[in-house]
Amino acid sequence: MPMGISRCRVSYLDQEGLDHAVEVEAESLYEAVAMAVAEFRQGEIITDAPGPMTEFCVTVIRKPIEHRIRLSQVTKWAEPTMREGPAGISKRQRVRALLGQPG
Repeated sequence: MPMGISRCRVSYLDQEGLDHAVEVEAESLYEAVAMAVAEFRQGEIITDAPGPMTEFCVTVIRKPIEHRIRLSQVTKWAEPTMREGPAGISKRQRVRALLGQPG
């Protein structure tokens, strides 16, 4: 399954129930597993290397999304309003409390 180059966490449970995991960068699930198996086989600490029937869990690690926001924007957003109903009021009150502002 092609996915472009992605960072992946590949893990498996050995026969003793121990979880082994490694992070790799791969272009497909197959490549991720193959790269992980190569890493596991090189590892000096693993005595029970994966075999043909080993089931792997591959987690694609998404790139983080970065947001920039000024404190003044947060403070302004936290001002009391009825715009978003009770849920919005609660969120805004929580933000004001975290900022040390009166409720």
